Amino acid sequence: MAKMKAAVYYGPRDIRTESIDIPEVGPNDILLKINACGICGSDVHSYGTGLYINKGQIMGHEFSAEVAKVGQNVKDIEVGQRGTGFHSGVCGQCYWCKNQQFMLCPNLFKASTGYGLQGAFAEYLLIPNAINGVSFLPVPDELDIFTAATIEPVSVAALTVSQCEPKKGDQVVVMGAGLIGNAVMQVFKAYDVGKVVVTEVSDMRLQSAKDLGADEVIHALKEDVLERVKEIVGVGAYHFNVGAMADIVVDAAGAPSAVEQSFELVRSAGTIAFVGLPEKTAALDTTKIVHKAPRILGCLGGDFAQSIELLKDNKVKTKELISHVYSIDHAKEAFEMQMRPHDSVKVMIEF
Repeated sequence: MAKMKAAVYYGPRDIRTESIDIPEVGPNDILLKINACGICGSDVHSYGTGLYINKGQIMGHEFSAEVAKVGQNVKDIEVGQRGTGFHSGVCGQCYWCKNQQFMLCPNLFKASTGYGLQGAFAEYLLIPNAINGVSFLPVPDELDIFTAATIEPVSVAALTVSQCEPKKGDQVVVMGAGLIGNAVMQVFKAYDVGKVVVTEVSDMRLQSAKDLGADEVIHALKEDVLERVKEIVGVGAYHFNVGAMADIVVDAAGAPSAVEQSFELVRSAGTIAFVGLPEKTAALDTTKIVHKAPRILGCLGGDFAQSIELLKDNKVKTKELISHVYSIDHAKEAFEMQMRPHDSVKVMIEF
């Protein structure tokens, strides 16, 4: 059996580059040769704490690739074609699948790309039951391998913004300026809203947000975020207290403090969208939900087609956010760097 290199998870902060078998291609499958794969925030949680993962897992779902083999029953996908993708291992039988809410299927993270099934921190990746435009997305020639590897996180940003239903003139606060937070900011700018304010604890990430179009940036460790947001978007009085007047707040920081603060930043009857994944539980004062009556969104999944168009049209730029590139032989160093938000934005593994 032919072999390939892969980064195999053994436990918190223990990932090892090993030689494993290249997956066999069935009649309905395709085999992709990976060009580059980014380390997602959820991968960092898994690597650092053991969340969402079991020993022996190969992570990775933010990738660009070329088709290496095509099963005999697969249509409209050719060897050599550039692309990205994601296999969603939904059951098709549960309440949510029957109601077309596939992202809520309890089986999703048990048998999907990088979750249960092998991911893209390997030289080759199998996409089972491959369907062009669904689990395999062709990548246009305009996108280099690194930009193409950000299609998945930008797809998350695109869907998040779409769910927020922004209107012209809306004042937006984005908490967190990692790749997804930065992309959320850029997508909002493409919607022609009013001001987009970004808060962040990392000087490096804050500068990247400013460089790529944020109207205002706030250093969350050096400034009073609530007071600064009040100055920028206005003061929003509500029952028994005074907050800020943001129409939309997106938490892409994944920190309990950001979750808690979002309820003060948003205006009454505004929108709060959660896309970050805190490792610890936030302390939530539900009286703010009662008295401010915000619309609260949990944002899971992505819009790949919109992401590709946004990147192709240069409405979202991500290549500037790729701060480090490592080979698969240095996967552990890559993960350790991604865990340092003050020193990195997006870390990639290149093959």
